[in-house]
Order: sequence, then C-alpha cells, then structure tokens
Amino acid sequence: MPPQKPQAARGRPRKLTDDAVVDGAIELIATDGFAALSTRSLAERLGIRSSMLYTYFESLDEIAEAALSRMLLPIRVPSLADAAHPIDELVGFFEAHRELLIVYPEAIPARLDSAPWAQMVGMVNSLLSQFMGLGLSASRAAACYEALIGITMASAATARREQQASVNEVELLLEGMDPAEVGALLRLREWANEPADVRFRGTLRELVAWLLPALDRDE
Repeated sequence: MPPQKPQAARGRPRKLTDDAVVDGAIELIATDGFAALSTRSLAERLGIRSSMLYTYFESLDEIAEAALSRMLLPIRVPSLADAAHPIDELVGFFEAHRELLIVYPEAIPARLDSAPWAQMVGMVNSLLSQFMGLGLSASRAAACYEALIGITMASAATARREQQASVNEVELLLEGMDPAEVGALLRLREWANEPADVRFRGTLRELVAWLLPALDRDE
C-alpha cells in the first residue's frame, strides 16, 4: 500500500503572514494611491487568490486600517516640556506628517471608530494639552494646531504637484516694477530658490516661534 500524502493544512498559506499582507498594501498605496487598493489588486501583488486574503483579515477596510496604523507608527508626539530644543522637536513632528502626506496624500482614516483615527486623535489631544500647558486657552491652542497642520498639508500638496514657485515666475513679477518697491519680492526670489523642505522647516519655525513664544527658550 503506497504511503499516503500528508493532508494539506487548512487555514493560512505558510508563505504569507499578516505583516506581509500589510506590507503589500502599503507598497500598493505608495505606488497607486488608496483608491487602487482592492482585494484583486492586492492579491495580484501578493501572488495569491483574492479569497485567500480573508484568511488574514476580515475585510479590505481592516487591511487599509492596518496599513495606515503602520504608516502612523513612526510619528511621535514630542514632550515639549522636557525637550532641550522644543521648537526643533515640534517642527520635526509636523515634518514627519508632511513626509507621510507626500507619499500617502490620502492618509486619512475612513472610519471614526478605527484604530488609525484613535492614533491621530491621541496625537492631536497630546499636542493641544501641551499647548494649553504653555498658557494658551483651548480655542487658541486649537487655532495654533490648525495653523500648523494646515501649512503642513499645503506644503505636502505643493511638493506632490511639483509646482513650487520658480525663479522665472518671480522674475515675471519684477518686470516693470520700480526697483525701490521690490525689496520683498527680491527676498521672495531668494526664498523660492531654497529646497521645498528647507522652506517648510523655516516657515514652520517662524510660525511656532510666533504662536508659541514660550517654546523659544532654545535660542
């Protein structure tokens, strides 16, 4: 009697893990955007049948949320009271957001009860609490955060479109103007020559120093 072949193990294929599925989703999102994430596109990237994804996750939304949670993990809220250079720490926090939004412009949780949304709310709450600890009212702390995250999102969008003001565009503004009236525009030309990330850090530092003067102890 010939030896019987061992019965194939049921459940998840051995060649994949939950982490591998999430890695594949992140790679797909980075390449084609969140809109391109589907069970079919992800399964094709992973080299499996679409139905096999459900041995790892219950739904596509769960995969997307796991991917977004992974993207948010490197972003850490600084402890401004303990930081030797709090402005640098705060600028670095928003710079990490900017880098995330450049690569993943739709990195917004789809559901308010999702883990990624809880992560983002936790970060915002931590910052607002620290801002109020510096003496800001709740409304002023919220306005400060809105200003900083707004500039961050705008800078990320500009970087993605690659539409930063060029020297030629600034030169067009200078044509025909009285040289005595173009001092600010000449400084703008110098500013436009700097790399986008350098401009972003400089702008954010100026804004933080203005909105949160109590942090300016490292100067």
